[in-house]
Amino acid sequence: MSPRASQGYAALTLALGLALTACARETPAVAPSSEAAPGVITLTKNHGPLQVTPRLSLATGNFWPEDTDAGGREPTAALFIFDANLQPPSQQHVRVRAGQTVEAAGSVLEVSQVIDQGDDQRLRLKLRAP
Repeated sequence: MSPRASQGYAALTLALGLALTACARETPAVAPSSEAAPGVITLTKNHGPLQVTPRLSLATGNFWPEDTDAGGREPTAALFIFDANLQPPSQQHVRVRAGQTVEAAGSVLEVSQVIDQGDDQRLRLKLRAP
């Protein structure tokens, strides 16, 4: 192999390594729950699914404001719910807003916050048994 071809492969390998390293440094899908708030799950836009129980995995995306019955607008998000116990495994898609409760996969999810501020798009849930 010529020295010029060898340099080309080395440059390609370096570029690929840098690209893969950048992907590995993406924002984590879930912010850790604090000791003060056990059972609180924070999902960030387009990351997941996160397994929260042996049966239940969650993901989120598609954040946008929607009209309310009171005439205002509030942020909403798509919540993707994966139930591993169903055969075949089931995926449910629910549009959620703060204050809403969703029952899925033997658990109750209380939506405490939907944050849609530019690049800061998060969904905060509290997981509890039914």
